[in-house]
Amino acid sequence: MNIVKPKTKPANVEWPTCSFFAVYDGHGGNNCADFLKDKLHGIIVNQECFPKDPAQALTTGCLEAERRFLIQADSREPSHDRSGSCAIVILLINNECYVANIGDSRAIMSADHGKKLFLLSRDHRPNEDNEKDRIVKNGGNIY
Repeated sequence: MNIVKPKTKPANVEWPTCSFFAVYDGHGGNNCADFLKDKLHGIIVNQECFPKDPAQALTTGCLEAERRFLIQADSREPSHDRSGSCAIVILLINNECYVANIGDSRAIMSADHGKKLFLLSRDHRPNEDNEKDRIVKNGGNIY
């Protein structure tokens, strides 16, 4: 999807050529994956740091999307919505490629008619030492 400059951005902000691609792997229902499909790209590009710092916008945008979805999930009656989603997000800005890997998704890129492969994401599993350390540092939260 091509991303156009949101009306919330000041007129003097120069807008780059932006494309957004994502795959959402929902679990426990489709509500979270549907929420992300509809909202995540807008949340990211509306971050104050976007388009100057796309990497930070991806990080803060994903955390903001989680916060918003949890509010929505908590408001579901008669019980809390327990759906969730992994995601792989590719954000192209001009000639730069930014990748966000949330959960156990994976992205690769091929070139030269598939003769070359480039890993765009790194798997992170809870049993890996660096992932255990990150989870413990965040007080048990996995984000």
